[in-house]
Amino acid sequence: MSETPATPPNFFARHLVALLSKNATHIFLGIAILLLDLFTGKYLIFPVLFIVPVAFAGWYCSARISYSLAVFLPIGRIFVAMADKTDFPIPYVVANNVIRVLVFLFIAYLVVRTGRQTKELQARVESLVTICAWSRTVKYEGEWISFEQYLQREFNINTSHGISPDEAKKIFAELDQKRVG
Repeated sequence: MSETPATPPNFFARHLVALLSKNATHIFLGIAILLLDLFTGKYLIFPVLFIVPVAFAGWYCSARISYSLAVFLPIGRIFVAMADKTDFPIPYVVANNVIRVLVFLFIAYLVVRTGRQTKELQARVESLVTICAWSRTVKYEGEWISFEQYLQREFNINTSHGISPDEAKKIFAELDQKRVG
């Protein structure tokens, strides 16, 4: 059986996705960026990097953690600015951070929405049933089986056979033509 598109194919990618699927990863990343911002001083600041934990949390974890990071990381930046003793008046620092919060919330919304739509589309694609156009067999778990076997295996449905009224008319019409001709 081949791997599904949702499962990364190699060891490194699987473990990276597992790591990115944990809330603590994004919280730690956000704190690390705040600390980087604090230790580099007032002339080299990194609040634009807050996009990384906000976006990854929205894609791999949940909307709640993404929106929380979008609000709390810029608030943390206010404390970093006060610790740096920036030359900017605090109202300007606060105003800039309100703008950052709004921008990060918008980015979080877009990433969460896109992630949700992608997952829904992926589930829809994975639920498609491949049927051979010529033999009418169904691809199921890597093998081609009859439609009846597919119904039995996938849904535990037993089938019986009959003839539709349209097909019966065609068959009887053909029989009548053979008898007459």
